[in-house]
Amino acid sequence: MIECNICGLIKEKKGLVYKSDKVIALMHPKPASPGHIIVLPKKHHAILEDIPDFVMPELFSVANKFSIIAFQLLQSQGTNIMIQNGVAAGQKSSHCMIHVIPRKKNDGLQLLWEPKQASPEEINDAEEKLLEQTKLIGFFEEEKQEKVIEKKEEETEDYLEKELERLP
Repeated sequence: MIECNICGLIKEKKGLVYKSDKVIALMHPKPASPGHIIVLPKKHHAILEDIPDFVMPELFSVANKFSIIAFQLLQSQGTNIMIQNGVAAGQKSSHCMIHVIPRKKNDGLQLLWEPKQASPEEINDAEEKLLEQTKLIGFFEEEKQEKVIEKKEEETEDYLEKELERLP
């Protein structure tokens, strides 16, 4: 199996700025602006839909905290918080990540797009399909707790008492 280049960065801890049990944040190896970081699950997940529900809150919370840091410490005037989910969305790595890109006025980055006007039929069709699927929202995958077998501490005897019993 070929290892993901981002999993390699995680193992090397290259550019590490945050780490927990589930989430890690790294400086982007090819930043769009100074302070550009990526927040990602420690375990490999290719797309957003593969990331377990119990990892999502921390993933987005960490991205939010780095956005705050960008405003406070890097004097950014804005941040782009972005996920490129799938090849059609511009995803270049096979590891899902959230980009936090600090922005300043007239920084030259072009992340804008022109909205495409869909036909009323396309809009209605999409709306019906989405409304049907909203019945599934609210079901969240729980984190499976590993069974921890607690070892009973052996009864420890008082050392002095033990030594006194040995005396003739």
